[in-house]
Amino acid sequence: MAPVVKASTPETAKRHILVVDDEPNLVELIEDVVRGSTDCGVVVAASLDQARKILATAKIALLVTDVNLPDGDGMSLIPTLHKHQPGASAIVMTGAPSMDGAISALRGGALDFVPKPFTHDQLVDRIRKALDQQARAAKEEKRFDRLREAVKRLNASRRTISKKVDLLCNDLVSAYGELSRQLDGIRTQEGFRKFVASAKDLEQLLCHAMDWLLRQIGYANVAVWLAGEDGEFQLGAYMKYTVAGEAALTEALRRVLLPMAVRDGLLRVSTEEIADKFTPQEMHHLKDQDVIAVNCTYLGESLAALVFFRDVRAPFTQEDEALLKSISPIFALSLASVVRDADAEDPEDSGNSPFYDGNTDVEDDDEKPKRNDSADWWKHGGEPPF
Repeated sequence: MAPVVKASTPETAKRHILVVDDEPNLVELIEDVVRGSTDCGVVVAASLDQARKILATAKIALLVTDVNLPDGDGMSLIPTLHKHQPGASAIVMTGAPSMDGAISALRGGALDFVPKPFTHDQLVDRIRKALDQQARAAKEEKRFDRLREAVKRLNASRRTISKKVDLLCNDLVSAYGELSRQLDGIRTQEGFRKFVASAKDLEQLLCHAMDWLLRQIGYANVAVWLAGEDGEFQLGAYMKYTVAGEAALTEALRRVLLPMAVRDGLLRVSTEEIADKFTPQEMHHLKDQDVIAVNCTYLGESLAALVFFRDVRAPFTQEDEALLKSISPIFALSLASVVRDADAEDPEDSGNSPFYDGNTDVEDDDEKPKRNDSADWWKHGGEPPF
C-alpha cells in the first residue's frame, strides 16, 4: 500500500499523526477517530520502509504503529522517530499484548502501549493524552529555546557591557593619570615660582634657578643663555660639574645647540647623534655627553635658553624633559620681571655679570653688599647644600 497523506498543508500549521499498519480497516478507523476528535492531519504507511521515508521528510507529532508489520517490528521505528522528530511521541499497538511487550515498548521510548482490540473511546483517550503530552513537551522546548536565546543575548550584552566598562575604566584611568600629571606639573611650576620669587636681581635669579633645577634633575653641567636686544644669545651663567666652561665649549653650545633648542622648544640628544655638527676640538669637550636644552619664551619671544649636559651613562629622563618644559615659561616670566624692575630702578646700571667660567676663585665686589644666600653655593665653588 502506498503512503497516503490526508492532512492539511504545512501552511495550516496542523500537527500530523503517522499511522503505520497493514490492516486497511484499522487504518480507516484510526483516521476517522483522528479527524473526529483532533485537529491533526493523518499520514499513512503500511510498512517500515514507507514509514522511515515519511519520518525522514515530513513533520510528525505522533507515531501510531503496530508491532507486527510485514517487514519487521514496528517498535524499531521509535529510534528513527526520535532521530528525525526529537519532540514527537509514539503509541505502540499489538494484537498479542503481554507484560513483557509493554515493558519493552515503554523502555524503547514509546509513550503508551495499546492492546488490540480497542474501543473508539479508548483510542481517542490515548491519542489525546499523547498529543497533549507532546504539545506540553513542544511548549517546554520552545520555552527552553527562548531561554537559551535570551541567555545568548544576555551573554552577548554582558560581553558588550564588559567591554564598555573596561573601556570606561581605561578612559578613567587615563584621565586620572593625565590629571595627576597636570597637577604634578602645576605643583612643579608653583614650587619653582616660589623658589625664584625671592630673587632680588638677575644674578640671584640665575643662582636660585640653577640651584632649584639641580636639586630636581641631579648634578649636571649647566649653561644659562640670555637673549640680548639684538636677538643674539650671550652666556649668562655657567656651572661646572665635570667640564669647565672654556670658550671653545661655550661657543660650541651657542653655535650648535641653541639654534636647535630655539627651533624645537625642547632639545634632547646625545653629542654622538650630532657629532658632525661639532669641530674635533669641540667634540673633545662634549664626547659621550647626554644633552637636554629648553627655550624659554615670554609672549612668544625667546628670552633665555637652558642647557644641561652630563655623561651618557647617567642620562636625563623623560621626567627631566617634562620638568624643564614646565618651568621654562616661569623662568622667562621671572627673567622679564627682574629685568623690568632693574630698568625701573636704574637704567644706567647694568649690574654685575653672573658669568661663571668654572673657576672657584671669584673676587667679591667690595662696593656691593654681600648676601648670605644658600643658592649662591655654585658661584663661590662651595659644596652643594643638597
